Amino acid sequence: MLRRIARNASWSLSAEVIGAGLGIVSLGIAAHALGPAGLGVLALVQAWTRIVDRLCRLEPWQAVIKNGIAALDAGEADRLRRLVKFSLLVDLAGSALSGTVTLLLAAFAAGLLSLPEGGGTYLAVLAIGLFASFRPTGLAILRIHDRFDLLAKLDVSVATGRLLLSLAVLAAGGGIWAFVLIALAESLGNGIGPLVLGWRQLARRGHGHALRLPLRGLLRENPGLLRLLWNSNFNVILRQTAQRLDIVILSQLVGPVQIGWFHVARRVSDVSLKFSRPLIQAIFPELSRLWAAGQRDRFLHVIRLASGIIAGICIVALVPAALMMPQLLSLALGPEFRGASQIVTVQMFAVLIYMSASVLNAGLLSMGRDRELVRVTTLGSAVFLAAIAPLVLVFGTVGASVAHVLFNGILALGFLAVLRAGLRAGGGRMAPPGAEGGLA
Repeated sequence: MLRRIARNASWSLSAEVIGAGLGIVSLGIAAHALGPAGLGVLALVQAWTRIVDRLCRLEPWQAVIKNGIAALDAGEADRLRRLVKFSLLVDLAGSALSGTVTLLLAAFAAGLLSLPEGGGTYLAVLAIGLFASFRPTGLAILRIHDRFDLLAKLDVSVATGRLLLSLAVLAAGGGIWAFVLIALAESLGNGIGPLVLGWRQLARRGHGHALRLPLRGLLRENPGLLRLLWNSNFNVILRQTAQRLDIVILSQLVGPVQIGWFHVARRVSDVSLKFSRPLIQAIFPELSRLWAAGQRDRFLHVIRLASGIIAGICIVALVPAALMMPQLLSLALGPEFRGASQIVTVQMFAVLIYMSASVLNAGLLSMGRDRELVRVTTLGSAVFLAAIAPLVLVFGTVGASVAHVLFNGILALGFLAVLRAGLRAGGGRMAPPGAEGGLA
């Protein structure tokens, strides 16, 4: 089991680290080409489309992985094919809804976000990518068949393409329109590529005709499928929507330069998360198997091991980076971004807390504690939304990062309390079908 975790996590981690490095370089190119204000406009446009997409889309990959692994282990080929077809239809419906809503709200959003002239057109262009987002289905297929390597290679290829296009735009003196088109190209690559690779894997294993199979019997074969689909998404929707609203709220309180600084902080924190996300994604299936088998000691051992690895990464890599942040930002993005150093440092501290919460989150999902997860996330989201504006008014833009520290602290403490209660109440019992909640 540990060898399998190590293999899959190493592929994902390699892709995340390489992608993070390429992403930082691409961010630096955009910062030099657009300046803080232009980068702030680009951040607002991308944040709005992601919020709409998250609210309008139910991602089925967790439900498909959970039930698909069981179908694969049992040799139930038709059950697996029906799950894949169901996943693709869910993706198709979500893509149509999110793309349409983004188009319809483009003019309204441009006014709400105080975008410059043509801002509504930026949103309309990015909506094209939302119509072709089938990554959840492709991701589920590849992970069910342990092809983390293919997904990793694709993600690095997309990140490399974004970097090369950004360099071309900088050399040609392009402006924000060019970077909007790059964002669209990246969205299309991430949305279509995984499905193409996943479908090839299905065809090689004799499942290429999955779309011709009727869905009749799907819910009987997979009890709790719809509940799992809803819970796994609702928990993530609460968390991600609340956090992605930060830039929208900031647009009403500060200027575009400060928004550009905060966007840098969010991007740097996203890079930090890439160090822990592969490990958490790799241990989730294993934790589910261990808890279902009643192997409580091994279950706790894997959680402790993952926590120790993440803590080590944080100490070795992130803490020194935080201490040198002003110099790093000035060197990488230009002296006009030096003022973002405090925001970035506080945001990185919020990420350290979130990494700890993510390990606990994976454990709780495996234990079937989805209701408790939703309650803790609801509390954290409510506190975050209530606190962010007052904190920004008192502390300036860094107050938004303080709100993230508060939110992630609530998640970490709440998840820890639920984990302890679950271990006392259910030490190693079988989790009910479909009882898992959302893994970010």
